[in-house]
Amino acid sequence: MGRADDMSYIGEYLHITNSGHFANWDIYPASHIIGSSISIISGIEVNLTSFIIPILFSFLFITGIYVFTRQLSHDSCVKAITIASSFILYLGIYNFLNVPHSLFFAFTPLYLFVLYSYIDKKENSLPFSIVFVLMTLFIPYTHPFVVFFVIMLFLFHTVFNSFFVQEGEKLQIPKLKFNALMLLLISFLCWFIYQGRLLKSLTRLFNAYINQIGRDPTAQWTSEKLAQIHFSLYDYLQLVSFFYGRYIFPTVFLFLGALILYYKRNIFKNVALRNYQYLFILYIFFLIIQFIFLFNPIIAHQPDRIMNLNVMVYGQIPLFAFSLYIIFLRRSKSFYSISLICLILTSIWTFSFFGCFDSPRVYRTNVALTYNEVEGMDWFYDVKNDNAFIGVPYSQIYRFHDLFDERDKKDNLKNFPDHFGYSNNSHNIEEINFGQDDNFYVIVLTIDELLYQEIPSYVAVGRYYKSDFIRLRSDMSVNKIYDSMNIEIFSSHMS
Repeated sequence: MGRADDMSYIGEYLHITNSGHFANWDIYPASHIIGSSISIISGIEVNLTSFIIPILFSFLFITGIYVFTRQLSHDSCVKAITIASSFILYLGIYNFLNVPHSLFFAFTPLYLFVLYSYIDKKENSLPFSIVFVLMTLFIPYTHPFVVFFVIMLFLFHTVFNSFFVQEGEKLQIPKLKFNALMLLLISFLCWFIYQGRLLKSLTRLFNAYINQIGRDPTAQWTSEKLAQIHFSLYDYLQLVSFFYGRYIFPTVFLFLGALILYYKRNIFKNVALRNYQYLFILYIFFLIIQFIFLFNPIIAHQPDRIMNLNVMVYGQIPLFAFSLYIIFLRRSKSFYSISLICLILTSIWTFSFFGCFDSPRVYRTNVALTYNEVEGMDWFYDVKNDNAFIGVPYSQIYRFHDLFDERDKKDNLKNFPDHFGYSNNSHNIEEINFGQDDNFYVIVLTIDELLYQEIPSYVAVGRYYKSDFIRLRSDMSVNKIYDSMNIEIFSSHMS
């Protein structure tokens, strides 16, 4: 299982499984309902459910991209390339975690298929209408990113065809009626009322949100973080290549495909390409949404989430398949052409594979939470003095309360200054950070110690050195009371 948010959400699985209702903090419970339901029905433990959920949603993504592309083109080659491309372009560091923003990023292509089937005149049947209504009512409970994306998508189809009727018909842009937008807004209002009653502190949360408006956009936040690291040109090229190579190289083929169509417009007569123009416009629209996420001053979020969950991929995957068809297969489907496409897909897959997992090469730590850490924190919560301070160098220790379904419990946490506050002449962590009479603990996870030694970006910041942890272990003001492979716990009093 993962750390941070992932731990909190697994704790929510446990809470729903044990109590039958949501926790008072859960404002978008859709994935938690699914996870706890799998645990209840199958009888497996919730921590094992956290491995099943990402796999399930990964296949939902591939299925959604495939059926969405199938609605736009019935050519077997386009559909085959789409399946292969969905594995290549989708795979990333967030797609192995059990967090709603990642899970419903993977769910959205399936909703695009249902939406397109609903508004397509040939497919506008009662079953699709029912599924569309149910999934739209479900959307506000998934994640705010998804809600914003769907609202923008509805506005695009509704407004474009309302003001540019002839252009919409020419470009094959399906028309969405206002009642669909009203359905989504009503569903969002229901969620708004639900979460307000649930949290019982809507006014406070709203004011806190208003106070955040105007802070640095995500893109500026990202650039500020990168500026602290002092990357060289080579470092930037490596980071961009590993993270975005799976998008950059297909974009070259997208450009070539569009260029061929611009000079040879008669190709549009090909039945396989009848929806190319609509898909290209949709791709541009998804890019605009991505830029809104990055540059808007109203909603700023953690850079790695926005930069690694790219909504433009919903249009890029099928458009990439269309482009390869245009460049290599529109005239003949020879063995040579098919082999060349396989070589291109394999090359992109090989290159992008380096950015799939957390590693120092992509400036990220391994987010896997170990059993030793869970066991150590479980022991610690049973024996600790509730009034004592808990000092931590980096990790979100409070997330363990979430994991154990003890979110209401609070600790007296104290974040250390850089290097634990040690100076050249000081070797006493008690005098530096705590009062002489205070009882305190220091919790060090192995990931905290290695973070500033192994990850280049953290090494450049230099908040902790290896010598700081050596000083801590030789500090006479603390005693080690727990030692396991991935966690050490120190106390100011022997117990």
